[in-house]
Amino acid sequence: LCARISYLINGHDGIMSASLATLLLSLGTIFGYVTMWFFGRQNSNGDFLMGDYHEDIFQLLLGLSAVFFGLSCSPPWAALPIPMLLAESLALWVITKQLRYAFLTVFVFFTCCSILIVYRLTFLTETVEIMPGKQILLKTFARVSMFATMWLIIIIGLVHRAPGGIGKDLMKKYDATGASFAIYGFVLGATEFSLLRQPMPVYSRDSFEFGRVAVYSSSAVYCTGVLTLLIVWHLKAQKLIKGESAVVASSTALGKMIAVIIQPNIVGVDNSLSAMYLRWTVASLLLMTICCPYALRPVYIKSSNQLPKNASMIVVAYCAVILPLVIIASVRLVLEPLVGLLTGHNNTAFFVTSPKFSEVLGYSAALWGVSVLSMVNHYLPNGGGEVWKRVAALTLIMGLFVSFSAPAFPGSATSESSDLFLSVSSNSAVESEVATGGWGLVSAFLAVLLALTGPLELREVKDSAGRKDSRQFLRLMIFGLMFGCGLAWFIVMQSMSKDVFIPIFVTAFSCMVMSTLGTVCAVMGYFLETQEFGEVEQIANVWAVVAFPVFFVISSVSLSAHAHPFGIGGWASTYLSVCGLLAGAFCILVRMRKDKTSTTRGYGNVGCIISWLCTIIVIYGRYGIAGVGVVGVTTVVGIPVSILATLSASPILILLEGEGSSSSKYTHQRSATKSKWHGLVLTKLTRRNWIAPLLIGTVGVFITASLYAIFLRGCGLSKFSFLFGANDVITNQEDVFSHIFGSKRTTGIGALDDVATMAQKSVVHTKTMIAAARLSGSGIWTAKSIIGPFMHLLGLAATLPSLQFLVQHSWYGKAPLFGKLVLALPLNILSIIVGRGIPSLVAAATIGLIGGALQLTTIKNR
Repeated sequence: LCARISYLINGHDGIMSASLATLLLSLGTIFGYVTMWFFGRQNSNGDFLMGDYHEDIFQLLLGLSAVFFGLSCSPPWAALPIPMLLAESLALWVITKQLRYAFLTVFVFFTCCSILIVYRLTFLTETVEIMPGKQILLKTFARVSMFATMWLIIIIGLVHRAPGGIGKDLMKKYDATGASFAIYGFVLGATEFSLLRQPMPVYSRDSFEFGRVAVYSSSAVYCTGVLTLLIVWHLKAQKLIKGESAVVASSTALGKMIAVIIQPNIVGVDNSLSAMYLRWTVASLLLMTICCPYALRPVYIKSSNQLPKNASMIVVAYCAVILPLVIIASVRLVLEPLVGLLTGHNNTAFFVTSPKFSEVLGYSAALWGVSVLSMVNHYLPNGGGEVWKRVAALTLIMGLFVSFSAPAFPGSATSESSDLFLSVSSNSAVESEVATGGWGLVSAFLAVLLALTGPLELREVKDSAGRKDSRQFLRLMIFGLMFGCGLAWFIVMQSMSKDVFIPIFVTAFSCMVMSTLGTVCAVMGYFLETQEFGEVEQIANVWAVVAFPVFFVISSVSLSAHAHPFGIGGWASTYLSVCGLLAGAFCILVRMRKDKTSTTRGYGNVGCIISWLCTIIVIYGRYGIAGVGVVGVTTVVGIPVSILATLSASPILILLEGEGSSSSKYTHQRSATKSKWHGLVLTKLTRRNWIAPLLIGTVGVFITASLYAIFLRGCGLSKFSFLFGANDVITNQEDVFSHIFGSKRTTGIGALDDVATMAQKSVVHTKTMIAAARLSGSGIWTAKSIIGPFMHLLGLAATLPSLQFLVQHSWYGKAPLFGKLVLALPLNILSIIVGRGIPSLVAAATIGLIGGALQLTTIKNR
């Protein structure tokens, strides 16, 4: 960074040397720590440490730190007052929260950027397409970016402002902060789109252009989008902006990310700037339409028959007119490409297919159903709109099943394949002969329809005499067979359809039994009364304690040679996927009960934990720690899929329910059962610390994966090949690269690659090489020197204090001491630097860094 800034200031001849820049940065960091320690320091008598000169010495230390940081970028000596003025204005702004010092910071930033633009960009004739068909000079584009950044600083000043400022009430009334932030989001998206579509030239020392490089990447767009969403969520939670502005800003940020995700992944479409703007507009409009009901004030009524006329008109206009029109308008530009990406039709450069019409129709219907349910539940919280709720729920179920079972319907997807690749791989007819299991979802959908229409009524139906329903269990078993077996068959065929008959048969049998038993248990857990919940306990105990390990062992008998057991298409991952899905369904249905006890909540928590553990095992079995040795997509926006999937799976733990989190109006005694175990009862989990389980689970997974990478990866698990697969034998550093080069391992294991797959895998060789090199140097069994594993272990130990503070704060609500937090926070940066070889370690350190910064903000506000 220092070298780049010094190059911008002085050109080729003025680049700062690495040793001198390191020395100056170290001195600046030391004086920065001393400044933070000295600020507000008092003696035992309660007076400032240096008396009347305390403030002067503080400013002197702050100026020295800024000077050393400025010198590390090799500026002219005449420009040294600029970093000092910038540091002083920032310090005054943070301490006093007065808007005048924010404008002083803006003025310093404007001075620096204006000098740089005039000095470096005045004589360049390069143009940038800022809007479709509108070209501007690079100098003008830099000024637009400068003013956008100044606008952002002013927005921060409006948020971080002392109470009682001039015009604060008026600005809050008209939500000036929210409107300003929404405008900044639009300007930011426009500048990012321009940089994505415009590669910049690279000049030599004699000012000759010798190439062009992309100066902006999609990863930066995703990072700015996620940051925008986090800031909007924080501002909305603090009631600093209104709901309307939050909807507009968040929809703009999400729409920007969707447009960027679609553009580079779809082959054969218009990738111009105008097409990107159009997709951005349509996606943002769709998201605004879905989220806009949350800007409405809920209507509270005593009875559903007393619904006001204007409320009824709003519901009808939104559900029947506005939302369908917007969804129909976004099908071609947004929904169809997204469905193609989700279903894997457009994730490869060699086989390009379009999703079926039934898939797009199903996902669109499901989106309408979810949006209508969300709108009615928010707008009419006390009841009303029951017809719309039923129609939306039925449409959601029908849409999901139609989209998932689309391969079973007549008609085939259009495909455009690469003849050259097909001639090399000899793989032209394989994909078309693979079964998809779509009829399994048809069976599950029929079971749901029969349950909704009455033939398979799942509730207890008593006659006029009040006698107990004797056929309820029979209906439950029929529903469990139709729904559970159909769902299990679909998952098994989607995962293992390329395998031979025996592994498919054994795994499908085990999954069907577990799915049927789990479906019956989940339905009974929702419909049975509390006094009869003992039957659910018995079935749940049999499912989790007896059936789960027994059928896991039975599935292992398949011993498929086509896939790793825990990888894609493996028997273990398929079995765990079915069990995890059913455990999650049981948890959701038990949590939805009206009458709850500690036993119902405890068993629901057990189902939640089982579902989450199965998901984590499947994720890391499929993608590993860094995606080394995995065929297919291993990174998204430069982040390993295993990291993103772990974060995506963490919301499962939201389903955990504590004893103080239930809002049920009913009170019951414990269920009449002889069992002394009541599941996982969380007495200290409340609505205030609901995020603690997510944080604990995610951090625990990242720490466990880091320890595995350091101490166990590559140790050679050939003795347990029946469980881990024979291709896990890695005993030296050369074996780590065998999957990349396609050569024979030094341990004698055959090569994983052949000539047929080298063409397809050449796309990801570079990224895989980097990941493999870093990962191999982090483990004691694969590294050539002990220094690499020791540095990664040091990085793991450095991030533990921040993670401990964060977990304790989230669970107990007690913030750590300010001094300890300040000392532990920079250690996460050290972990990120020294632990780059293990993505899970970097992710854990990033969580510690962001969480520590939020803790500092919370402590300061208090």
